[in-house]
Amino acid sequence: MKVLVIHTQYQYKGGEDTVVAEEIKLLQAAGVEVELLTFDNHKNALFKLLQLPFNLQSYSKTKSKLAGFRPDIVHIHNLHFGGSASVIYAIKRSKVPFVITIHNFRLLCPSGTLFYNGKLFLDSLQQNFPWKAVKLGVYKNSKLITFWLGLSMFIHKKMGTWKIPNRYIVLSEHAKQLFQTSQLGLSAKQIVIKPNFVSVPIQEEKQRLDEFLYVGRLSEEKGIMLLLSVFSSSRYKIKIAGDGPLKEEVQHYSSKYPNIEFLGILNKDEVYTLMQTCSALVFPSVWFEGMPLTIIEAFAHGLPVLASKLGAMETMIVPEYNGLLFEPKEANFRDCLEKWANFSKEQKHQYELNARKAYEGFYTSGQNLKQLLTIYNEVINEEKNP
Repeated sequence: MKVLVIHTQYQYKGGEDTVVAEEIKLLQAAGVEVELLTFDNHKNALFKLLQLPFNLQSYSKTKSKLAGFRPDIVHIHNLHFGGSASVIYAIKRSKVPFVITIHNFRLLCPSGTLFYNGKLFLDSLQQNFPWKAVKLGVYKNSKLITFWLGLSMFIHKKMGTWKIPNRYIVLSEHAKQLFQTSQLGLSAKQIVIKPNFVSVPIQEEKQRLDEFLYVGRLSEEKGIMLLLSVFSSSRYKIKIAGDGPLKEEVQHYSSKYPNIEFLGILNKDEVYTLMQTCSALVFPSVWFEGMPLTIIEAFAHGLPVLASKLGAMETMIVPEYNGLLFEPKEANFRDCLEKWANFSKEQKHQYELNARKAYEGFYTSGQNLKQLLTIYNEVINEEKNP
């Protein structure tokens, strides 16, 4: 099988870029011939944004790559902005089946995150054209750019562009419901669920301490201020690892409250050691996450997760089994910590075993490869036998 992966790289490497790289390595290790076609937004970003409705250079580059490589299937990850919807038409013109993994909500709202001004922003889900988003300037606080994004998506919605892909791969049941009930007009068959995965080496079991752990971006949507507020008024210890725009706030709280320890940026080995020794991971995100790799990594290390009852977290975490869920509010978060702290050592250990079972059942590289190849083969066979 020959697979062409297409991805527009982000200026600052993030989770999507990691997923693309890991999936390619996974396929290649299984003997699949894979080539990567990349676009980027690093240079001439404004020019590429202006060409978002149809980028002629991206169209030509895609057509050339398809003709030279002649793949059996194409797998798109991110098209904004450097790729644009022109890539879809280049693939269609070449008569090659293709799938798209949806990592965010840009097809539903110019925000891309369904989050604005510190809270969920869902108005675009109910509007034919995202006028409320434009009025607020939900993308980079720019009404003009938000309008251009909304107009580009709207044009292609009316043209039926988003109905062309053979499959959309979403990361959770929550995402599937959002896209299936959206105004994109996608069929139920077009949307399949395949979660992310991580490959984590088996390590020796270590003694766990009565400490909580947070790993991730230090930003508003991740619920960092909620976390700091709750732990600053509690007796529980927490270790915080990461970087982001709210780093100074975290440093301020850690200098003022001895139970809050800021560790800064850590490498994977250091993070994994913490995941083996802390009691539980806290994940107080206040927006709809895609499929947090941090939670999957925690499960891989048998680390239960206490998370906000939102989006993907609701489908990943089974309450009273591999973690606990709470409404992203101070009182609910505090009650959740109290509940966990009052569990016996035996109860916590059972949660740890269940967390590892969740990883082995859904998020290993083997499970992911099986799901991915099944999707590819189904699409290829449908094209051969319409």
